[in-house]
Amino acid sequence: MKEISCKLLVIGAGPGGYVCAIRAGQLGIDTVIVEAGKPGGTCLNVGCIPSKALIHAAEEFEKLSHMAGGKSPLGITVATPSLDLAATIAWKDGIVSRLNNGVAGLLKKAGVKTVHGWATFRDGKTVAVETEIGVQVIRAETVVIATGSAPVELPSLPF
Repeated sequence: MKEISCKLLVIGAGPGGYVCAIRAGQLGIDTVIVEAGKPGGTCLNVGCIPSKALIHAAEEFEKLSHMAGGKSPLGITVATPSLDLAATIAWKDGIVSRLNNGVAGLLKKAGVKTVHGWATFRDGKTVAVETEIGVQVIRAETVVIATGSAPVELPSLPF
């Protein structure tokens, strides 16, 4: 693969990385972002957004269950609800997909080039990205590392 050179390389397309890359692109800075998964990070893909969607579905189910029990102050009674879990999961996945596509669209609109893969530093300004079709080398004047974090258990505060 041909080597890519850019002014700014952002590693990680979570909320820190994609916001950085989009703003840089809007300012006319030649920007490349590298992400192994889908844009949006943990919150959008497997954390906050999917869990809130499923919590909302559970709340709606609970409301209907309450009404089915004849407890509606309005006198409304409905049949006992049932849950099609596969349909609920598909609905949640659709929300996540639309938001992923939104982030990808914002990156594209800002002129940011996206490389899908896992970046490994060769030196302070060069990375090799393992992609599906081979290794892509990227050289940048400036690199932003926005790869997220991992929890650390403190001895005095165990999980």
